[in-house]
Amino acid sequence: MKALIFAPLALLAGCQHLNYQEPTTGETAQVTFTSNDTAAQPVVCVPGKGFQSTDYALSQSPISGGALDELLETMKKSPEVTTTVDAAPATRIGVIYNRRQADNSRDRCRVALQFSPQAGGEYQAHFVYDKGQCGLSLKDAAGNSVDAVQTDWQCP
Repeated sequence: MKALIFAPLALLAGCQHLNYQEPTTGETAQVTFTSNDTAAQPVVCVPGKGFQSTDYALSQSPISGGALDELLETMKKSPEVTTTVDAAPATRIGVIYNRRQADNSRDRCRVALQFSPQAGGEYQAHFVYDKGQCGLSLKDAAGNSVDAVQTDWQCP
C-alpha cells in the first residue's frame, strides 16, 4: 500500500518548478547578469517562496568553440544570464557564490539588491567576487547607475 501512495507523490514532485519562473503577464523588465569572470548563480526573490535560481548560472568566459559552447549550453551555464522580472516596487535580485577550494574548504557569499524596475526597462546586474568579498552593481540600458540598495538576504 505504501508503494502505491509513494509512486504518485514522486510523479507529482517531478512536476514542481524549483527554479525561478519568469512572469508571463503584467508589466515586466529584463535583467542581464554578468560577472568578473566568476561562476555564480543569479537569483530572483519570489515573495512567499524565497530567492529562486534562474534557469542558467553564470560561467567563467571560456575560449569559445563549438564543443565547449555546446557543453556550457548542456550544463545551463553562460557568461551572461538574462531573465524577466515583474516591474514592481521593491523587486529583489541577487547572486550566490559557492566555490570549493583545493583543501575542500569553501568560499561562499551571497548578495542581494532591491530596486524598482521600470516597465519595459533593461538592466545590467554585474557580480564581482574579489579577495573574499562579493558585490553586485546595477545599471540601466544607458549604463547609468540605478537607484538600488543592498539588502539583507530576506525575501518577504
